[in-house]
Amino acid sequence: MRVSSFILFYKKMKKFSLHIIIFFTILFFISCAKEEEVICTMEWRYISIDVKGGVLDNFYTIRKYTGDTIRYEKDNILGNNSYIILSDNYQNKIKNKEEIFIFKGYITDSLVVNEQYIIKADECHINYVSGKKEINL
Repeated sequence: MRVSSFILFYKKMKKFSLHIIIFFTILFFISCAKEEEVICTMEWRYISIDVKGGVLDNFYTIRKYTGDTIRYEKDNILGNNSYIILSDNYQNKIKNKEEIFIFKGYITDSLVVNEQYIIKADECHINYVSGKKEINL
């Protein structure tokens, strides 16, 4: 009987050892798996709107999800009638998401532009999804 008990014990240990080996093998491969490295370009992206027929005295963008107000200075690089809606300096706040932003533009305290945009961001930059790129007053 001692021999049969030993054989039974041996078979159980063999099965247990196989499970341990499989477990550690899987654990090894999981720990060796590296996240894909993301390499971003050095470009600076922004989304803008061209407003024809007037010059805005005041403008800003609202992040609908939080109600945050985002303001940019008038940038002469864009031209006299172009206004920034959102730039890459906001990318980290919406990284890997898609959100709604509302651009509001005023002339002498009157709301003349009220446009909704869908903007998303990846690991590096913001990206335009939808919304008017040009408006005529």
